[in-house]
Amino acid sequence: MSRSTGDEMLDEMLGGGVPEGRTLLFRGPSGVGKSRLAMQFLDTGVAADEDCLYVTTDEPLGVVRASLDPAERVTLAAIHRDTSGGGVRFVTADGADTIPFGSLIERLSDDEWDRLVVDGAGGLVELAPDRERGRHGRFHLLERLDDHETTAVLTATEDEPESVARLAHGVVDCWREEIEGDARPFCRVEKLRSRDHDTRRHTLHHDEDGVTVASREWATHEDPFRTGIPTLDDLTGGFVRNGTTLFEHDGTADHWPFTAALTARAVEQDAPVVLVTAPGTLVNRVDALLSEAVAPVTELMDRNLLYLIDPISRSPNEPVVAGLDTDNVVLQEEEGSIQEAFRTLVAELGGRVEEAVAIIEHSAMAHLVTENESRQLYYWADGNLMNGEYDLTLVLAGDRAVAGDRLTAFFSGVADQVIRTWRGSDELQYLSVPKSPAGTPGHTRVVEPLEDPPYVQLR
Repeated sequence: MSRSTGDEMLDEMLGGGVPEGRTLLFRGPSGVGKSRLAMQFLDTGVAADEDCLYVTTDEPLGVVRASLDPAERVTLAAIHRDTSGGGVRFVTADGADTIPFGSLIERLSDDEWDRLVVDGAGGLVELAPDRERGRHGRFHLLERLDDHETTAVLTATEDEPESVARLAHGVVDCWREEIEGDARPFCRVEKLRSRDHDTRRHTLHHDEDGVTVASREWATHEDPFRTGIPTLDDLTGGFVRNGTTLFEHDGTADHWPFTAALTARAVEQDAPVVLVTAPGTLVNRVDALLSEAVAPVTELMDRNLLYLIDPISRSPNEPVVAGLDTDNVVLQEEEGSIQEAFRTLVAELGGRVEEAVAIIEHSAMAHLVTENESRQLYYWADGNLMNGEYDLTLVLAGDRAVAGDRLTAFFSGVADQVIRTWRGSDELQYLSVPKSPAGTPGHTRVVEPLEDPPYVQLR
């Protein structure tokens, strides 16, 4: 369960909001918006009929009320050291009293509060008779809050000791950057234990109503092709219909589970899939993934749901892989071209379908086309296939080591969407989305292959 922060985008970044019964730290310089975000967290609690306490170590009570405009049912308190008689001065709208530091910790962590904000958590240490006791008291406060299942938000300046961040269940960093002479505020979730969360930076927007976190989404594509991989669809919004996705990979990353997932998703929607790849790869890799959960590739061909443009075989009488002697295999003849093979297949389809998915494995045809011919093929496909009689989702899978930097840069520039996957030095496979009009670019995820649909999970 989670408690809303009062900001929809921040809740989404946190995977639903502040984990119930846990502590979230807003950390950053003065004036960036930490206190207003914290008060909005309490205002949302009041709207949900929860008991809320706001405590500040930095400001007088009147300043808090004037600057943050809390909801009426938020209990406000200001705390500071009582230099005359020792102890801690606890000031509320009903009066003030001086209590020992230990009693302050107990009062703040009393189980009557559903939500608590400690604005200026670093100042708690200064309220104790000595710093060692102050650090222990702060640890004891978070321990008691956890025991009482109070959902708490702390704020601290960026120069506070790292121990404050270590104690909190989650940390949201806030800061300013100068962008062409304009100081812009940003935030990002630095950590959040035991929950998937958005780790990218987002901008903060200040106005008279408070502070909001701006969405990073690009203009959402109206009708994306959902891949059937939930974690990938959440990341990208889906692939672009009547557009091109460059799926860049390195020689060590396994990109075929993504092809299998796209094929399975298209089959679900009775949309044919056109593959440009070596027939050996089709049988050995794609068929192995699809055969049990979807259907063997030969059956999909018989059902007119799968077509192969074969850039390897030279004769229809001597196919590279036996068993693919089907009408749905279009050979790349030695004297022809890949472009001619596409024309042949488009003519065979003849507008019989309203939607199709085409996946071109550039590495399989690199021996047939020069860099310039690859560009020409793209322009031909863009001009003749994207505006045809059916919606086409075109995916170009390319290995930078084979295509080269210049051609890969060209494809990245003209593609509507770019997805990149690679294997790191730690032997894990990663995926990032540098460009996507249908979702939220900027993420990096770990790729976990699966034997069954959806064949891939991103973590």
